[in-house]
Amino acid sequence: MVLDELHGLVEVLQGRIEAHADSLQKSEALTRYALIDPLLRGLGWDTGDPGLMRVEHPLPKGAQKGFADYALLRNGSPHVIIEAKSLNTQLRDAAMQALSYCTALGFPYFAVTDGQRWELYETFRPVALPQKLVMELDLNASAARTCLDALALWRPSVVGGHIQAGAAPVIGHTGSVKPSTDPREPWPKPPTPNGTWHKLSDFQPVPGSKLDATRLSDGTVIKTPKWSDLTAEIVKWLKVKGYLNDHNLPIQIGKSNKVFLINTEPRNPTGKQFNTYRQIDSWFVNTNYNATQHVWNVRGVIQLAQLDPADFAVRLQE
Repeated sequence: MVLDELHGLVEVLQGRIEAHADSLQKSEALTRYALIDPLLRGLGWDTGDPGLMRVEHPLPKGAQKGFADYALLRNGSPHVIIEAKSLNTQLRDAAMQALSYCTALGFPYFAVTDGQRWELYETFRPVALPQKLVMELDLNASAARTCLDALALWRPSVVGGHIQAGAAPVIGHTGSVKPSTDPREPWPKPPTPNGTWHKLSDFQPVPGSKLDATRLSDGTVIKTPKWSDLTAEIVKWLKVKGYLNDHNLPIQIGKSNKVFLINTEPRNPTGKQFNTYRQIDSWFVNTNYNATQHVWNVRGVIQLAQLDPADFAVRLQE
């Protein structure tokens, strides 16, 4: 099973970081050989197969950098560009450089890594760099959590266009890539006890779970018996507190350019009206989502407001 094998690989890489940190932080080449290449192979990317991915992928003349360290291909074209650094290198400058040339050259996603830490960004999400973040992981964190996060770069997920942390498998028994009915549906987690608070930063609802209440970052607790209440109440609070205003609208979450989450009228960019919505003063909040999508959406809105989803929490019904 993919997760079992990936879990074992992560533990091996954790051991390498602990044993060889001094050497790895002195050499980008060694970091790539010992940490980055093995993880990519574990995620289904044969580093020796140019039909799947390219190492030292040449960029067009005039680009700030002559080569991208890695290019993960989808339909034969670069879909994810990866910039590699030696262990313990700060990633901010690399992310800014990658954003610059990926925007110019039309690459949809880019990642930066020092072998231990990985950050994956969506190039054309219309927000500032921190809000473009799709996934981040640290190999020295929990191996189980790291495996789920790393699935954002699993080859079937990238090829199938379902890039996100904790994505569900999209491989059928024949080995062919199959589209997911909901590309944002997470890998199922074991049930967690009801009555406890779950931070929105890492919470993923299991099928059938029912919401009870939401705790805002100022400590206010609001009854939210429906998942649509979660989105509506957080948006309302962000608006009242001034974290979001009319200048932020319309707000679009995710990769689709055909759907608005919040608008000044209950319509999408196509002109099609929201199927279901909540009105908050002059704002209209699209609520036509399932539980997982509501959680995903409110995380994005909170980050757009430059707040931390970890400061918000939800409680399930007993």
